Amino acid sequence: MTTARHIYRQTRPQLTIELTGGRSLGRCYSETTYRVTSTRKIPRDRLLVLNGEGFLGFGQEFGINSPCDGEEKPAGHDTLPCVNEDTGEPGVNPYSGMSYPDIQSPYYVYECYSRCDSGD
Repeated sequence: MTTARHIYRQTRPQLTIELTGGRSLGRCYSETTYRVTSTRKIPRDRLLVLNGEGFLGFGQEFGINSPCDGEEKPAGHDTLPCVNEDTGEPGVNPYSGMSYPDIQSPYYVYECYSRCDSGD
């Protein structure tokens, strides 16, 4: 007899990058804003790498408008139910017959901007 494996399946992607806006700053400068959402905290240097690789804009200036120092608090929590890994059915403890409880899984949001002039 094989024991069913029960998991808490994350429904949110581990990382998303959304373009949230843009504006002209005058004198041929423009700004583009991004929202980065992650199921884990992202260190500042990793956001700088994403910018350097072109995922968070390009140009003369890059900044982060939200806490990004390792002390940031979750932007929210997703409720994850326990499910049978093979069937997707709710997870049930084989000894007690009770359903496993839901858990709260945090996610983090970082607001970033990139600024460049028309020469880039």
